Amino acid sequence: MLTKFLSKKKPFEIIAWVLLFGFLFSMSNYFQPINYAFYSATFDTLTMLIVYQLNSKLIFPKFITRSTRYLLVSTFTVSLLSLFFLFIDTNFIPHFSSYFHTKPPAFFHFMRVFFTTSFVYFIATSVNLFAYNQRLIENERLLNKEKLETELKLLKAQINPHFIFNSLNNIYSLTYMKSNNAPEAVLKLSEMLRYVFYDCSKERVFLSSEIKYIDNFIAFQQMKSDHKQNITLKSDLGVNNIEIAPMLFIPFIENAFKYSRIEETKDAYVRIGIEKINKKLLFVIENSFEEGNKPMQGSGTGIKNVQHRLSIIYPEKHTLTISGKDNKFCVELIIDI
Repeated sequence: MLTKFLSKKKPFEIIAWVLLFGFLFSMSNYFQPINYAFYSATFDTLTMLIVYQLNSKLIFPKFITRSTRYLLVSTFTVSLLSLFFLFIDTNFIPHFSSYFHTKPPAFFHFMRVFFTTSFVYFIATSVNLFAYNQRLIENERLLNKEKLETELKLLKAQINPHFIFNSLNNIYSLTYMKSNNAPEAVLKLSEMLRYVFYDCSKERVFLSSEIKYIDNFIAFQQMKSDHKQNITLKSDLGVNNIEIAPMLFIPFIENAFKYSRIEETKDAYVRIGIEKINKKLLFVIENSFEEGNKPMQGSGTGIKNVQHRLSIIYPEKHTLTISGKDNKFCVELIIDI
């Protein structure tokens, strides 16, 4: 029970009320003997505590979402409490009044009590309103975080079917052509699926794993044609231990293979580079394209998917440039690491 009472806010509140009592007592003791000062300070502290707790525990939580009603209830409460405190103070609290030749009018006595009660009520409202706004901000932050996490899961979930459909289509082509590469393609697909379904379930993967997947992807692509496809992949050894979000580069690589028509055209090419420059990771992919087969910048579900993921995972920490001219299409992605 004591542990529950002494929550994070309780010690601070207790110290504040004790300090307030000490301040009121010292002020009263300047004008009154110590016993009368004690009565006065105790009564004033208790009345302020009642006003504060009544606002915090009952009125504020119940009426804060309805501002007009809160204002009316607060005005009525402050007025009623002021009359009640005035009655108690006048009839039951002993006062040392020998220093005063005349007693102040009841109206002035009431106004003193009313303004004191109003001030404490205002302080309680301000403190509770600040805490209420902080809770709203925190709730909004948590909701946004949950929303982003859900979006990321959905975006990652979109990658898997897209990859599987493309891979199965490739294997179908190989088996249809009765290619000797079909069994090896199934093994490559098995490795790639293991990476997609197990490793890619994590928020981050080592770049070395991503590069190995790209290697398998290129080998898988190479099996689709009899001629040697002009595909190059260059990467720094220094990038292997870098952790990144999985499957960021694959949509760009798939696009490059698709629009270069590298399976059909011997002069077509795809060049991929991954390197670390200072504290930035640079991914560049270039591919040839024929006139009339130029991809639209940022087109395709895969590209939009990765653009959305980048905006969530690396907000203001990435630069994506997509350009195409002179029969060359280029994507440059820079990520702050």
